[in-house]
Amino acid sequence: RRRHHEGAHLLPPSPWALPVIGHLHHLVGDLPHRAMRDLARRHGPLLLLRLGGLPVVVASSADAAREVMVARDVDFATRPISRMIRLCIPEGAEGIVFAPYGDKWRQIRKICTVELLSARRVQSFRPVREEEAGRLLLAVAAAAASSTPVNLSQRLSAYAADSAVRAIIGSRFKDRDKFLVMLERGIRLFARMSLPDLYPSSRLAMLVSRMPGRMKRHQEEGAAFMDAVVQEHQENRAADDDKEDLLDVLLRIQREGHLQFPMSTDNIKSAVGVRNEAPHSRNPHNFFHQSMKKKSFHACIVPYSYRTCSPGAVTRRQPR
Repeated sequence: RRRHHEGAHLLPPSPWALPVIGHLHHLVGDLPHRAMRDLARRHGPLLLLRLGGLPVVVASSADAAREVMVARDVDFATRPISRMIRLCIPEGAEGIVFAPYGDKWRQIRKICTVELLSARRVQSFRPVREEEAGRLLLAVAAAAASSTPVNLSQRLSAYAADSAVRAIIGSRFKDRDKFLVMLERGIRLFARMSLPDLYPSSRLAMLVSRMPGRMKRHQEEGAAFMDAVVQEHQENRAADDDKEDLLDVLLRIQREGHLQFPMSTDNIKSAVGVRNEAPHSRNPHNFFHQSMKKKSFHACIVPYSYRTCSPGAVTRRQPR
């Protein structure tokens, strides 16, 4: 159904909906990616779905996805921040993942690419990666010598955590195992779609859902770990040499104060990635990620907002 009266937005087609739940019933009883494939075959490659109270546009063909992600990428560049995500990310500390597209986001990206992820900076941490890789191989060899089973997933997670934390704060994190447990729990937590996510304007959804309390507890636990990281860094820095790690870089930039948008402590936490354990799993775009990642059919789910653009315009190609 399309609206043609003056001033209305030209919307993509939608299947029939039910009150309250919207189009969720179309996704029950089958794998979500297959259900969306069937909907795309009936209604076209660009759909407008309402998941509860959350409107989303589904692009399920290569051409439609290219229009959204390439031709009109600026219109869809800003990721939505749901009420649940906001419980974990303070206002103004969204970081490169969730910061609105604009000058502030470009400043954060420049800091990351020039100061944190430049070829020279990455090369400077090569000894750290090599040392941690050596530790991993020694641990596996020791386990093999004693005929002890090796949990490679656990070992590789520990290797990645130790390498990253040493690059960030200059030393290994003494509470690494506890941090990895918290990280895994956070990934599972953020991969779920909660009632407040499906009904973002409903106060009742916030009251009856357990997710806000769980998110707040996880945020507090993550903040405590970040404080421990900073404290540990300060203790090590007092007796260490003048070699600069990533946290030193960010603190130096903060002290210099030559930025258009001042860098806060929360900005630093977001930049080093301790706050954002799994940004790809926190937003509504990836509601079907776990089911779709194993299949050949893919859909691009983008937020619909009257303030950004009309999704119906995606179907109208600009003259070349």
